[in-house]
Amino acid sequence: MRFRFLAFLAALLAVSPVALAADPASYRQLNSDLVTHHVIPRYAALEEALAGLDQAAGAYCAAPSDAGFAALQTAYGAASDAWQGVQHIRFGPVDLFMRQQRFAMWPDPRNTVGRQLAEMLKSGERDRISQKSFETGSVAVQGLPALERLLYDDAPPAGFACEAVTAISGNLAGMATDVLHGWRDDYARTVAKAGEAGTHYQSASEATLDLFKSLHTAVELVADHKLARPLGGSAKEAKPQLGESWRSGRSMENIRLNLRAAEALYLGEGGGQGFGHFVRDVAGDKKLDDLFRRAFKQTIATAGSVSLPLKEAVKDKDERVKLVQLAKETAALKQLLATRLTGALDIPLGFNALDGD
Repeated sequence: MRFRFLAFLAALLAVSPVALAADPASYRQLNSDLVTHHVIPRYAALEEALAGLDQAAGAYCAAPSDAGFAALQTAYGAASDAWQGVQHIRFGPVDLFMRQQRFAMWPDPRNTVGRQLAEMLKSGERDRISQKSFETGSVAVQGLPALERLLYDDAPPAGFACEAVTAISGNLAGMATDVLHGWRDDYARTVAKAGEAGTHYQSASEATLDLFKSLHTAVELVADHKLARPLGGSAKEAKPQLGESWRSGRSMENIRLNLRAAEALYLGEGGGQGFGHFVRDVAGDKKLDDLFRRAFKQTIATAGSVSLPLKEAVKDKDERVKLVQLAKETAALKQLLATRLTGALDIPLGFNALDGD
């Protein structure tokens, strides 16, 4: 059934999409719903999770214990999950001051995080974990990937390493608050006023394009980075350490969270409309909307069928088959979004949402 569905997708992709111009009010409604019910609540969840992480880090480093360290790792997991829920949103306040990279420098093909973190820890220089240093220095040592190494490599952190943990967690919590306030206090209005004279966006559909890029990015991250890199060409050529968050064993859950975030953007959440409403009721393409719903449902089901951590699954005979299937499905979904959804939305094609990664 899955292979027949992929063949159906391939045939559909061969059909040229028909772009239908929509009323600006339709774009504004879509933009408003996605910002109000998807973007802002997910950044609010990130702020809450990172505040919890900062609290757990402070408690552990003040009085180290096995129970405190377990609580800190649990808080890290919650923060990582919340980040995966907004990782695809790469415009607005998170685009300022290199915040996206400061939250999580990944992919990291040159092991910049590992090298710079090791050098910083060896130096023991407190100036390098100051707020000023984080604001102006390297992004590699101040995000979730650096924190993961401190919490999952070797022994639990102590001494200067624990100071680094609290500095990183405090910096992350502060950035999350700044980004959330940026959306609530300013950028939500910027999106709402798209197309008005003197505003950031020349049209309401231009703001829709940024939101579409977020949807496309969520799937592209999975297809081109989180799966393709660790999978390799065969089980022998697999490189599990190229997976995201492999030390904490969260690689596969990250993929599931990314796909569910993409589906939520398409279907809508929290009572708000998603891209699917626009496709069905504005563009009038019910068949395309049905196809997208099926594609998301099946891809998420395939991701859910993988029972081993990604670092083990890429080398396991049975689990690898599922991952290869998931890679095909996410690649097809990515292409479908780039060709057919852009046509239904009447927005331009020819961007690279992850340009430079």
